[in-house]
Amino acid sequence: MSLKPQLNQLLNKTMDRQDFIKHIAIGVTALSGAGAALRLLSAPKQKSVGLGYGDSAYGGSTSDKKLG
Repeated sequence: MSLKPQLNQLLNKTMDRQDFIKHIAIGVTALSGAGAALRLLSAPKQKSVGLGYGDSAYGGSTSDKKLG
């Protein structure tokens, strides 16, 4: 079923305030979720910068330690 008949059916449906708010909330959630998913998929791959525990001299990084 295409989108236009579904939209017309939804707009012609009799609903009270609670049903209207439910439909709006579902629509906003779907749109924001789809936008977030698209941003996640289109984001460029980033390499790890090394900002976690163990990536500093105090945490035990081997590149900053003096061996000897």
